[in-house]
Amino acid sequence: MHSSVATAEADGATSTATEEEDLYKKLGVAEDKLALGITPDEVLEFIGTREDLINKFQADIPRLSRSEAETEVDKFFLDGEMLDLYIKYAQRKKEDPNWEPVYAEDVDDGPFGMFMRIVGTYAIWIVGGLLVKDVVTGYLSKNGGDGGGEEVAAAVAMVVEGAHQHLMV
Repeated sequence: MHSSVATAEADGATSTATEEEDLYKKLGVAEDKLALGITPDEVLEFIGTREDLINKFQADIPRLSRSEAETEVDKFFLDGEMLDLYIKYAQRKKEDPNWEPVYAEDVDDGPFGMFMRIVGTYAIWIVGGLLVKDVVTGYLSKNGGDGGGEEVAAAVAMVVEGAHQHLMV
């Protein structure tokens, strides 16, 4: 009686392995050519077969030849992060067909945005110049210098002036 239970368990394991092999055949990819942590049934449900993906790559990027598309699809199947992102995207679109991802806003290239970038750049250079002057002056005064720091102030002034001229070009 004990041996029949073991045989039934072995038959169950064999049928599960066969089903998984069938999924990989249906997907069109060998088991070792699919990223770890990604199941073939997820890929089939949300992405499609290898052939579907090759056709999609060629439709999205017309300059790809068939062999180039196959190579890129094979790379894609090995990239677990990209597969996972694409599957999650497809799941979300399936749940809500009207959903669109939210992208970060583009940089403001208007006059105000340009003005703020210039002011920010000047502020960084001025604050940085003052900090460098203070650090060097403090270092000189601790190490027996006269503490005046006139040479450092002149060097910082030249750097700030150079930055000003660079920005105005």
